[in-house]
Amino acid sequence: MTIKRITLHGLRLPLKRPFKIAYDSYEDIESLVISIESTSGDIGWGEAVVDQHVSGETWQSARSIIAEELAPLLIGKPAADIGAFHRAAEARIRHNPSAKASLDIALHDLMARQCRRPLHSLLGGRCHERLELPYVISMLSPEEMARQADEACRQGYRSIKIKLGDMPETDIERIARVREVLTPDMILRVDANQGWSVKQALHVIRHAEPFRVNWYEQPVFIENLESLARVSRATDAVIMADEPVHGLRDMLQVIRLEAADMVNIKLMKSAGLHVARAMAELGMAADIPCQVGSMVESSIATLAGAHLAIAHPNIIANDLVGPAMLSCDVAEMPGDSTHIMLDESPGLGVDIDRDRVRELSAFEDFID
Repeated sequence: MTIKRITLHGLRLPLKRPFKIAYDSYEDIESLVISIESTSGDIGWGEAVVDQHVSGETWQSARSIIAEELAPLLIGKPAADIGAFHRAAEARIRHNPSAKASLDIALHDLMARQCRRPLHSLLGGRCHERLELPYVISMLSPEEMARQADEACRQGYRSIKIKLGDMPETDIERIARVREVLTPDMILRVDANQGWSVKQALHVIRHAEPFRVNWYEQPVFIENLESLARVSRATDAVIMADEPVHGLRDMLQVIRLEAADMVNIKLMKSAGLHVARAMAELGMAADIPCQVGSMVESSIATLAGAHLAIAHPNIIANDLVGPAMLSCDVAEMPGDSTHIMLDESPGLGVDIDRDRVRELSAFEDFID
């Protein structure tokens, strides 16, 4: 089975409501959806959702990198040679992890479909029966965040993740107000998206101690793991690294510096499943549990993350909430609003609505 044709679609995925975090706000999500067709007629699907603040990529730059640099490397090559693709891609162009992730995901989906097996069976087999989803709340007023948390609690969610990182005193109030509306057994998690200094992070953590925050995700700036390590050393709170950790070298630095208690693995940072699985293994060896996160992706990349999360014992949480935030998606997610449940369907396990892909497309490129 060799690769015959690759198609790239540029989609704008509409959000149910604007999404605001410490460093940006979004009205919609710019996605690049990839399909790889083999000579046997099977098709694998992948996706890139970029974050220029994290990976340095934009929608159009990733489009050019995929169409002009990476996709041509695959034409005529065996679909199963995923390791060879990554070596060739890294030799061709440095970084650009989201662009590489789109093709990595599509290759994994294609290989699993060709084997007529679910993707998780090729990633180590099922470790978890299903994945429990958190409810993520954008950075808003304390009152509105509390209102949304109360609504999520009534809908059956058991964990709430709130976005913070603009003003420490307001952030403390947000934590307090959200905790007030949650039942005692509800889990509360905080993501500052690099929004605080070390002193500000420690101030918030100290004053929020009564509100039982489960963990704090990326409290300080991306460029300085030493600062993250200072926060981790100075508090008993659980600290999660996110934006600075793109691959195995970064994972090793977190371990050496004892910079964090947990790591958020995102396929868009790690160039896909190939490296992400190795990161989870390295974390397990160092006793650092992992979460699989999201760049607010469609069901395609979300399901790729779900298959990894359900197959790996060191992945203890997920943030795969993209489809729940979209008002229009390219496939139906398996499960319900609070859980992802994967069955034995081949590949990613869903049928992509090709008409929907075309309807949402702002552009289309063909590589053959």
